Parts: sequence; C-alpha cells; structure tokens
Amino acid sequence: MRALITTLILAASTLSQAQECALLIPNDARVMGLTQRSVLVDLEDVDTVTLPIVFHIVHTGIDAENNISDSQIMSQLNVLNEEFADSKIQFCLAARDPEGNPTNGITRYDASWNEEYLYEGVSNGSMGSSGWGHEDMMQSSGCWNPDEYINYYVVSEINGNDGGNGIQGFAYLGPTNDCRDGVVCLYNVTGNEGVLKPGRELGFTGVHEIGHHLSLYHTFSNTMDCFESNCETQGDLVCDTPVTFANQSGCDSPTCEGALTENFMDYSLESCKESFTVGQSERMHQQIQTVRSELVDNLSCVPVVDYDVTPYTALYQEVWCTPYQDIWIDVSNQGSTTLDLVEVQLYCNGDEYVEYIYDMGLGIESVLFEDVFVDGAQQFEVQTISGQDQYEDNDYAWWPLSTEDGYLMEITVDTDVWANETNWDIYDSSGELLIGDGGYPIQSGPYQYEVCVYDDCYDVVITDTNGDGFCSIDFDNDGVCDVGSQGITAVVNGQVVFGTEFGEQFSVLEESFCIDIDPCPLDFDGNGTVGNGDVIYMVGEWGCEGDCETDPNNDGTVNVFDLLYLLTEIGNNCPVDQDLSIGMLKDLIVASSRPVGGSSPRIYDMAGRRLRGPLESLASGVYILKWAGVTKKVFVQ
Repeated sequence: MRALITTLILAASTLSQAQECALLIPNDARVMGLTQRSVLVDLEDVDTVTLPIVFHIVHTGIDAENNISDSQIMSQLNVLNEEFADSKIQFCLAARDPEGNPTNGITRYDASWNEEYLYEGVSNGSMGSSGWGHEDMMQSSGCWNPDEYINYYVVSEINGNDGGNGIQGFAYLGPTNDCRDGVVCLYNVTGNEGVLKPGRELGFTGVHEIGHHLSLYHTFSNTMDCFESNCETQGDLVCDTPVTFANQSGCDSPTCEGALTENFMDYSLESCKESFTVGQSERMHQQIQTVRSELVDNLSCVPVVDYDVTPYTALYQEVWCTPYQDIWIDVSNQGSTTLDLVEVQLYCNGDEYVEYIYDMGLGIESVLFEDVFVDGAQQFEVQTISGQDQYEDNDYAWWPLSTEDGYLMEITVDTDVWANETNWDIYDSSGELLIGDGGYPIQSGPYQYEVCVYDDCYDVVITDTNGDGFCSIDFDNDGVCDVGSQGITAVVNGQVVFGTEFGEQFSVLEESFCIDIDPCPLDFDGNGTVGNGDVIYMVGEWGCEGDCETDPNNDGTVNVFDLLYLLTEIGNNCPVDQDLSIGMLKDLIVASSRPVGGSSPRIYDMAGRRLRGPLESLASGVYILKWAGVTKKVFVQ
C-alpha cells in the first residue's frame, strides 16, 4: 500500500511541525481519474447533492477528553456544509442506520480495552507507524456500509503522535470496498468548538480529508518543480489549480507563482484556507455520479417515520429471451409500524400488474408478478401505494430491462449420490461459456436452471472426478449402472435438445447439440396465423398417439390439453417470408441429410391442406412451406 505523506508547519508557535494528513491509495481502489483527469461534469449543470455521514467517536473512556460532545460533532458538520456549499455538496447526519432504525448519526465506541489504541491511537498503516491497525479499528468500532454512508472516525491519536504532533488525519482516495473506506481525524481538530488544539480551531482538517474521500489529491501532488506540461495527467489532475511542488509555509509565500495557498487541498495554514476550485468541485461530482453514486441514491438522510413503504429491490433477468417473465419485487416497510394494506403496481409495455400485501410488518416482503409481458421493453416501473404512507418520495422505482429474440432453455441437473464429483459447462459456437455449475453437496439435487439460447450449436462438457458419471452403484461392475440418476436434461419449447442416459458412466463427457426452433409451432395449416384452420387440423388428428404433428404439449397424445393450449394462441400471426423460389428450396432440402429442427419439410396449399407428395410433383402456384424453423410462402414455377 502506497501512502503519500507530506508535512505542514503549523501557525501556532507553541507547536512543532505536524503533518496535515496521510493520503492513502489502496491498490484495489476503484478510483475515478487516478491516471487521468477525465472530468465530464460541468458544475453549472449539476444540482446540489446531499451525502449521508456518520461520525464514529472511538474514545478511551466515557470521561476521556477524546470522547467529544455531540455539539462539537455538529460544529464539524456545519463547517463541512458551509465550505462545500459553493461546490454544490452538502452533508446530513445519517437518520437511519444500515438496518433502517432511527439514529442521530453519531456512534460512540469505548476502545480502552485495546492497549495499542489506549497508548498510541490508530495506525495509518504507513511505514514506521504504530497503534491499532486502522482497518481493524474501523471494523471493530462498527463501520457502516461505505457505499451508502461516509464513515468519519474521530480518534484519540494517530501513530502515537502525542495528541496531534504528527498526522492530523488521513483518508483513502477512492472506494476500497471494505471498512478502510472512510475518513479519520483527531478529536482535537474536529469542528470549530469544544476541545481543540491551537491552530486547528476552524474544522478545516475534516474539509481536507473529505476532499480526499471524494477523489481530490493534494495541490502539490506528484510535482517536483513549478513546471507542468499536461495538467490532465500530472500534478493533482485538475487544470484550474496552479502548479506547486511543496507545502505552503504561509498565506503569502507560495512555492510557485500563482499557487493557491487558500485551497483546502494545500498544506497552508488553516487561516489561509477558504475554497475549492471549480475543477476540483467538478472532479468530486464526477466521483459522486459514478463510483460513489449510492451515497445519493439511498434513504440514509430520510428520518424514520411511523409509516413508510418503498420498492426496495427486484429479482429479474435484465436481458431476457422470451416475451414473458416472472418478476419478484421486494417491498420494504421502513417505518416503525405495521401497514394495513400495501398495493404494489408494476408497469411494463403499457400493461399494469397489481399485487397486494396485507398487514405488512417491518422489514422486507416479496411479491411475485407472473408472466409480465416484457417484449421490447427497456425498463419496468414499480409503485407502492398505501393510505398510511407518511413519506411518498420513495414510492417509485424503475429497473432497466431488455429482451432478445431467442428461446428459453430449461436445464435440469439430477445428480447422483456423489454430487460433489460433478461439474458441467455449456459453451456457444464461439467458445464462450453460456452456463455451468458443479461441486454440489453430497446427496443433493435436482437443480433447475434457465438460460437464453439462440439458433446456434452448443458444446456440453461434463466431468466426474471419480470417473463414474451419474452412476452411484454398479453392483456387478459390468458397466451397467444399478443405482444412479438421470444426469442433465435440457429442454427448449417442450423439446429435449440434450440429455444424458440414466446412470451414464464417464470421466469426461463431451457432446454437442444445435438449436433450430420453429417460431410458429402452432400454425399447423401454414397460413401464417394461428386460427380455425389449425383447430380443424388438430381435430383431424384427435386421439393420435406417438409421432403427431398437433401435439404441442409433447405428451404423446392429441387430446383436450393440446386444444386448450392451442386456443390460448388463436389470432397470433407468424412470420412469413415472401418470394422464395421452389428451385432454391429443392436444392436446400436435398442437400440436407437429416431433418432440420426435428421435423421434415411440410408443404401446404393456400387452403391449409398439407400436401404429402414429392416437390417435383407440385403444380405451378403459391404454397406454404414450413421447414427449418420458419414458415415461408413460396412460388412454384
């Protein structure tokens, strides 16, 4: 871990040199603009944002000086809001904790049990530092989700600095995805009232550290002289901060001509500091709009009321391959009282779906919307309605959605007793992994999966570490499994496109299959529409068993269940291609050595009657051809 540590001479004559802060840049940080400026935000075009902050006071005893008052904390909050106002950034004390309970945004943690902290405070992790490791301290004192809160830790000492004769605070540049993500400041540099050290009475140390937290470097970062050839890749990566290469020792003695000693990200005296530049403000907003966007998009600043319900999360397929899908909506009662009735409305493609939750207690309840029509949709919207709701600003949510033309493949994995030995993967024709799983618990299953597939060929690779595949016991060791499972079966539109044999034994099994599905399987008469002609066609096969054309549920018999299935699709139009000559079709069919899409070519006249003779015997005229997954109108000449 790399730390950029620099020093400052304090204004107070009674104090020796002390460092402003340590700027920490973790190797795994998701930092916007670490290597280049790339600011895409115009300050004039952004609205003021409010970020939730929680102050964790990590003290050494209830009566210790470092257990500062709530009023001192409030003074720091006021300083932040005043100094960040021109940057269009404000802060609120968190009103809800991570569990949704009311809070004043201030926590207190007695760390006197930790001897390292008791005598040396917290360590910032830099070389030669001493004290309680900062990540352990942050986690032990109860860090809140750093995506939704700014964690501000008020500590007794840093690196054993004897009350502040050294680093005054530190912060990480960019999110770290763990409890390190936060701001650390000494108790006696926090706020502008209460227990404060000379020269640190204005609360600007916290302003400086919050600047780091929102992606700002020191103004003198990574510079060795007063020359900067490219402000977007050198220095602090902000072009309206003049170049400087060292700490500013006073308000009127910059190290480079034009350097901003009044800038909050410099090391000048507190009495000098007064502003951020427009470029710095834009950089902070860039960070807020991207990797720290959840700081804005949450309810942490909203006080808990008696009655408050909101759409919370959604479980769905963001990209789906069929016109319909099931959508689960998590609804959260974030108030303090049970709600009598909540109406949940879902809108997609102009259709409205409604579900109800009765006697909704605190926490989250889920509702299922079945068969939502999503074809062509770019998003769906959810609204919660309750006559008791006291906070309606959070009653609406939307989620992105898109569909693709494809087919839903349903996969069943029926493991044997030794399920932990099985692993499987399915790849598309380009070699990209489509779906896979394995290493299941012993004696588990079956498992169900769904995935989108297209008119393509796929490779299946199944491995078994013991070499017995889906066979649990072969009593006679004769290669015939006595106790086993069905293995893996994949089904598309009711058709099995891939399946293993019961108890099949192998170490590695590699198979291929292709998808070529009839897009209009219920158009039996081939006229491009599911209608009365198809009903008549099905009645003509009534009672058929085995290989039947009009058996859409694939149970081997044409009966009332197939008719009911057909009636639900009456009126649906099917794609029909125009003007394809019979000669081209003849050549294509003859060239194929196997049926395509599981069926042989079918020819119909315009009255919907199937013609079973050879193509060569057809008279000139217009016909309907159903083959290879499409329906085509053809002209025989």
